[in-house]
Amino acid sequence: MNAQPIQAQSGCRLCGASTARELYTAKDRLRNSEEAFSIAECAGCGVLRTLPYMTESELARFYPEDYWGAGDDPSQKWIVSSQSEKTRFLKKCNLAGGRILDVGCGSGLFLRALDAERWNRFGVETGPVASEAARRALGRDSIFNGTLIEASHDDAAFDVVTFWSALEHMNEPRENLIEARRIIKKGGSLIVQVPNAASYQARVFGGGWFALDAPRHRYHFTPETLGRLLAETGFEIYRTTFFSKAHNSHALRQSLKSKLRGEHSSFPGRALFLLSIPFIKPFDHLMTAMGKGATITTAARAV
Repeated sequence: MNAQPIQAQSGCRLCGASTARELYTAKDRLRNSEEAFSIAECAGCGVLRTLPYMTESELARFYPEDYWGAGDDPSQKWIVSSQSEKTRFLKKCNLAGGRILDVGCGSGLFLRALDAERWNRFGVETGPVASEAARRALGRDSIFNGTLIEASHDDAAFDVVTFWSALEHMNEPRENLIEARRIIKKGGSLIVQVPNAASYQARVFGGGWFALDAPRHRYHFTPETLGRLLAETGFEIYRTTFFSKAHNSHALRQSLKSKLRGEHSSFPGRALFLLSIPFIKPFDHLMTAMGKGATITTAARAV
């Protein structure tokens, strides 16, 4: 692992520091380009960043139109099943209804899985294709095409605000959490789900970790850096899990496949990967039980 000091073009949006220490490089798993991106540890607060800095318009070319979901509408049964891990987490947090805003809602699948009689559902989504799909399903006035800050919701407008795999995509995570605190009622809940940059997968695979998703993921959080940021922006964590049926073993499978195929010829690499498949889920469940899971899902109360 390299540890080269580098000067960032833009200061860290968590602490303002402009110097960082390169840990490794990563390439775009979607192969939009062969460019290598730096994953660097901020010298000020320790958060990991993807460098170089890119504007929203520069990042746009790395997102295919269907990245957040679009196209043909799936059945309601499939939607409910695909979003069950998220809805179960809400139930474990005793969140059963109210006004809810999903930030980075994509085509609105999570919102569509919620009981419309219990939840008054809203979303914000920057992708025009995905936001239009969400509007068709949830109503034009329920979905804002743009950023959370641009949406300019009223103070204390929501009981719950969710960031499902969204905060890591943002160039300004602190500003977005401050905005979330403004629009959440005191005592209301914030739900954040991000890849765990302190997980065993991150440590083993480095720049080849599937969940890095460079350059789309701009900030990479550990439980420590995420917890500190939430506390600084007006939240108090009350529930955290490192288990994700949807993400953890899938990320391990894809990371391992890429690593084996990269280090071995086609046949040996494929054979080693096939031999590993039965052990992927049991091993990942064991590591997750030890607190090293690849996903952080946190519920925090607005204080």
